[in-house]
Amino acid sequence: MAFAGLDVGTSRCKLLVYDLDGNILFSKSRSYKETGDRGLRELDPEKVIIEVKEVLKDAGRNCPVKIEALAVTSLGESIVCLDKDGRSLANSMLTGDRRGIEEAERLAGEITPLEVMEITGLPLSEMYGLPKYMWLNENTNAIKDANAIFFYEDYVGYMLTGKRIVSYSSAARSMAFDINKKQWSEKLLSYAGIRMEQMSTPVESGTVIGTVLPEIAKELHINEDMKIVVGGHDQSCAALGSGLTDPSVCECGMGTCEFMYIMLPKAVKSQYMIENSLTCVPYFFPETYLTSLEVTTCGILKNWSRETILKGIDMECRQRDEDFYAYIDKAIDNIRTDVMVLPQFGSSGNPDNNYDVKGTITGLTVHTRPEEIYRAILEGIVFQMYLSYETALQIGVKPEKIIATGGGAMSDVNLQIHADIFNMNVVTTTSVEAGALACMILAATGVNAYPSLKEGMERAIKVKKEIKPDREMHEYYMEKYEKFKKLYESMHLF
Repeated sequence: MAFAGLDVGTSRCKLLVYDLDGNILFSKSRSYKETGDRGLRELDPEKVIIEVKEVLKDAGRNCPVKIEALAVTSLGESIVCLDKDGRSLANSMLTGDRRGIEEAERLAGEITPLEVMEITGLPLSEMYGLPKYMWLNENTNAIKDANAIFFYEDYVGYMLTGKRIVSYSSAARSMAFDINKKQWSEKLLSYAGIRMEQMSTPVESGTVIGTVLPEIAKELHINEDMKIVVGGHDQSCAALGSGLTDPSVCECGMGTCEFMYIMLPKAVKSQYMIENSLTCVPYFFPETYLTSLEVTTCGILKNWSRETILKGIDMECRQRDEDFYAYIDKAIDNIRTDVMVLPQFGSSGNPDNNYDVKGTITGLTVHTRPEEIYRAILEGIVFQMYLSYETALQIGVKPEKIIATGGGAMSDVNLQIHADIFNMNVVTTTSVEAGALACMILAATGVNAYPSLKEGMERAIKVKKEIKPDREMHEYYMEKYEKFKKLYESMHLF
């Protein structure tokens, strides 16, 4: 038996097919490009769905086994507005798009941030969907003319089944979903001119949506009996696919942004959560929630350094046909530097969400090497996350281990920096696509191939390695961290 997870991200979609032991039987990905400049970031939904169909078609033709069920995970608060003929009415705004800043400020004058937190579990911020939907409604006709409004998760599900069903975890990214009643908040949606009937029905992840439409099965050459099961928001799925079942463990997704998810045994909604930009969103187990910490410029900042200060090294690696990141990891291993980086190059995450900030590099001399700056960038990202983590400790969480996922988890140097700063063991799993693996587990559990979600996780998720902190380096980093905090306090919002 084979089950699939489809991950629709900001730059590509990936389909992975697994057996019940978590072994990959088939994989395929297709890329697409975001557009925009000067603070605008967009995706064309129609181009995305073309590539999604291509990976499914490739699986239909080339996967050696029949796929019994599939679930989808996708990027967060971005929406797709379709007219009555199924045509897209506007591009989707991505995380980091500056639109929504003024709308969030205006919204705070109409409803208190505490009321928003009590309803949605989110601090009122342009980071989440509602302020962006307000901008869309006030500057275009997309929402007014939309027959249906989707996230990418239920957009794909609708394409496959004709049914409009969305997970709680994706709906929660809208900042218009009532996490207490597990339904849309009519009051919050109204601020963006959205009607309840335009939105998909929210349900628990792992719920069977239905069987793939016959005409879609024929078009994509896929199993005509394949079930489509509700997946979830990509970061929540990454947490599930890494094995997060216990508040003593946290998951750190190291990708374009870096997210740390920590389980909450009950809902926590307070003024303190608002002041520190902490979230409380539904997780996949009954009456469990996640709080999240985010650093918004991680993979982006590494790519920036490669294209600018490390451009010469990158060119040399290309000439030698050597992997750049493998080379740079060796070059920065076991070095110490006085360089410090405030990694807020255009936006920041916790503990002060903001989409109009500037980054800082300090400690430079004429003898500073590019490799030192790159090491300082990695350290700065982890310092920023640690600063956020310290605020989360005040709500009673106390993880003892980090599970690392995403592209950044492929770097042993990056993992060691996390271990040394947090003074925790850092674990990686054999799966490099935790979100897709989570969807496979949800799909298989949804059709009763696993007795339960936890039993499915225990069978499919396997530990790859565990990195332990170095006590001497932890002490060194705590001294440097004190300097980082002073830099943050001096330069944040400068």
